[in-house]
Amino acid sequence: MSSIDWTLIIGYPLDEAVEYLREEQQEYRVIMTAPPKKRDVVPDDESSVRIIGIRSVSDCLELICAACDWSIS
Repeated sequence: MSSIDWTLIIGYPLDEAVEYLREEQQEYRVIMTAPPKKRDVVPDDESSVRIIGIRSVSDCLELICAACDWSIS
């Protein structure tokens, strides 16, 4: 694993973070999360997906991501 503090990319749009991870040749896995009532909803725009957490596992980083959805329905 790299010595870089990857928590710095929390809040980044997923596409920007992935670009940076590829530049650093860091393996990663994307894990999407959402509130229970919105688990079946697919984000309309990839740029609305943000990194909300990072977990370091033995072989890669797990990027926990969620779509920015401010609706209250």
